[in-house]
Amino acid sequence: MSLNYEQIKSQLQSFKPNWEMNKTQLEALTIPEDLFFKEFFNAARDILLKGYEFGKIISDDPDLKLTSLEQLQKLNADYFAPIKPEGYQRSLANPDYTVNLYGKDMGQLLSAMYTQYRNVRSYLLFGNYLQLDEDLRLFFTLYDLASSNNDNFSDWKREYRSARLSEMRLKSIFQNLLRLSPEADFFRNIIEDSDLNDLRYLFHYGNYISENEFALADFIAKYPSKELEHLAKYIIQCWIDGFIRNQKDYSNKKYVNLNIPCGMEHLGKLLIKELRELNLIPLVAQPYTKGANRQYNYDHRFDIALLLDRSYVDESLKIAEDILEELKDFIIDQAGPVYVELFGDTPFTPEAKSSTIQFTPEQEQLYRELSSKNTYLYLKYYHPDETSFTIIAFPSPEIGPQFPQIFADTVKINTLDSQKYAFIQQKIIDVLDTADSVYVKGKPGNETDIVVKLHPLIDPIHQTKFDNCVADVNIPVGEVFTSPLLKGTNGTLFVEDIYLQNLRYFNLKIQFEDGWVKDYSCTNFPDPEEGKKYIYQNLLLPHHTLPLGEFAIGTNTTAYQMARKYDILPRLPILIIEKMGPHFAIGDTCFSHEEDAPHINFLNGKNMIAVENEKTITRKEDPINAYTNKHIDITLPYEMLDSITAIGYDGTHTDIIRNGRFVLPGTEELNIPLDEGW
Repeated sequence: MSLNYEQIKSQLQSFKPNWEMNKTQLEALTIPEDLFFKEFFNAARDILLKGYEFGKIISDDPDLKLTSLEQLQKLNADYFAPIKPEGYQRSLANPDYTVNLYGKDMGQLLSAMYTQYRNVRSYLLFGNYLQLDEDLRLFFTLYDLASSNNDNFSDWKREYRSARLSEMRLKSIFQNLLRLSPEADFFRNIIEDSDLNDLRYLFHYGNYISENEFALADFIAKYPSKELEHLAKYIIQCWIDGFIRNQKDYSNKKYVNLNIPCGMEHLGKLLIKELRELNLIPLVAQPYTKGANRQYNYDHRFDIALLLDRSYVDESLKIAEDILEELKDFIIDQAGPVYVELFGDTPFTPEAKSSTIQFTPEQEQLYRELSSKNTYLYLKYYHPDETSFTIIAFPSPEIGPQFPQIFADTVKINTLDSQKYAFIQQKIIDVLDTADSVYVKGKPGNETDIVVKLHPLIDPIHQTKFDNCVADVNIPVGEVFTSPLLKGTNGTLFVEDIYLQNLRYFNLKIQFEDGWVKDYSCTNFPDPEEGKKYIYQNLLLPHHTLPLGEFAIGTNTTAYQMARKYDILPRLPILIIEKMGPHFAIGDTCFSHEEDAPHINFLNGKNMIAVENEKTITRKEDPINAYTNKHIDITLPYEMLDSITAIGYDGTHTDIIRNGRFVLPGTEELNIPLDEGW
């Protein structure tokens, strides 16, 4: 089978006649009142037909010039109504509702299947008639079971699994080509070819469009063009600096993965232009939104458990190995991603539900194996030590009425003078290079009390143990970081309020013993065990513990000043928050899979040697299990911090921060934004 994108699309098109025949049958179908699981079939039929209606509009009016904005908004509202918060309580997408209707096993299965049917718009956009046909055939197979009064859970689950596991190779090929092939230019064409001043273009994506996307698109459309061009050039220059500062060459690479939020297409178009001028081809992912309801996404995060067994893992890995080998040239030629993120969403704490699908202990192990081996297979061809990346964040209009001012201040933060910070940060590194460990203590009321063990330097003249991080790959400027030693790293990290991976945590407490997470808690739920489960499922899973992969000291006090000025600290992304105090990353080091590449301090030419720990050093004997494939930064903001102290090999103490202020000679300028107030 050829892995040419157009040929694979042609194969998917071969399923279209059968799908059209079944679609006609579905449109004519009347669900009997006495049918088993009648509500499920009505809801599934309704969402499929609404998806087809959207597909017909895209087919008949590909430029969306003949369809009014009001009609598109109504289609959007109707399609997403069952999962929006106001409709979710009585939706088949809500496991609580389906389990109450049909019992736990059947309720979970039918809720997962209904969720699967909600992908119909995406399949139509990409011409994936294989998946469209599969979904309809499954619908009628289950309809026949219900018509014969068969409500046996095992029979229904078997049919569901049979449908999902059929044609796995072809489905996987198509998904990989959508991500890796330059011929998969659907989203790039929308951004480059659409009239971005006509906001109907937003509905090309098929995903949920809220007032925030409209407001952001309108704001960016009116943003001064010269400033937007400067911003695009700055972002791509930061990406290039990631190559230059790490002595890498991108001239032999072809592709760059570009990720932007929905509503920032004007900026995306300029980023594409900048990359093309470097003779690089942007591979543009679907511009993202936060979706119609984060609880909905949270409720279905483990639906794969319906498929996850030994045979599924083995078959998935075999298919992945074969496909990645055939696509290796696409992967090898990747130069690394450019990410533009949004922040400012209303902080989300999910409802804990007993009705949701959960992994069994055996499935947790299988999921860990699947994740680790998939990463290993991909990294056979994608070499991080030959790539760069850049990530930058801007506020969403959801942040509130001061959005324009916050956006302006964020641009200021994102474009601070890297050289100026580098010289100040070097003062901190020079002291830390003489230290055996670092002691971090929270203010009274904050339980942070932790000692971080540092790597020794064998050749201090030519070696350093901290990276001087400026605004290149990781915007904005403002941190020095290292990979700690695990043995000897002990204590407690405590943060009163933090937003991690789109979820909010209150009074997050993590205890470390010899560098590993020993215990953890939060106060999100009245029951402490629910808080523990929340942390495990969203931060640790599929691992039972994680090592401390990074310790850093943030220096961007200007960002902190902005956070306090607008009272938006809990709504800032970790990308900015991590520059506003000491932060601790659980999981892999920052140098994961790049340990053997040079990491040179661009100010003094010293080689950064603290690139691994006792976990990752096993990579040569056990490359699959040496990494956790996680890296979660947890920051203790200045206001919660008492002190950061370097402890010398002779026991001497040198304060870097005391009472939340920088006290090391040469760093006093960092206190100006803090002393100016907000």
